[in-house]
Amino acid sequence: GYAVSTIETVGDVTASCVASRLETVGPEFESRIQGGLLADGLNSIGAGLMTGNPTTTFSANNGVIAMTRTANRSAGLWACAWLVFFGVFGKIGGVFIAIPDAVLGGMTTFLFANVAVSGLKILADIQWNRRDRFIAAASLSIGLGVVIVPTAFTFFMPSSDNGAVQALIDGVIIILSTGYCIGALIASLLNGI
Repeated sequence: GYAVSTIETVGDVTASCVASRLETVGPEFESRIQGGLLADGLNSIGAGLMTGNPTTTFSANNGVIAMTRTANRSAGLWACAWLVFFGVFGKIGGVFIAIPDAVLGGMTTFLFANVAVSGLKILADIQWNRRDRFIAAASLSIGLGVVIVPTAFTFFMPSSDNGAVQALIDGVIIILSTGYCIGALIASLLNGI
């Protein structure tokens, strides 16, 4: 979870820079990446200490930035303040819970489509070589294949009567049946090779 969170953070910070029309190379960009990784790392450690899953940046924010052209920190702080306010006062938060699923689904579909387009824009700006194309194609094909057939790799996994061993096997199955996890791991492995 932490490894995938790290990979996602780098992509989200890069997409935020692209949507905000900031540089995506150089020392200032590297500083942004380091800050994002540090913040997510500290949040994930805190979540782990409180028996939660690792946290990560929220990629839909890139879609909001691209759609509204608002990449101002004070706007983000105000949004956080409103979220805390709505969380404290349940009656106000209840208004947002009452939003129909179709409306909420339409909004999130549009936001995540913006995220996909931001990712495509980042990939379009790369100077591709054969190695890069192979790594992207291999990780995407296996990642998308697992999304289509989530049980593709589970047929090879043994089962065990030992509870601890079975928990380890179940953890591996979760990684192998989650498209972005296996895609990120394959991309990292191929990049290392």
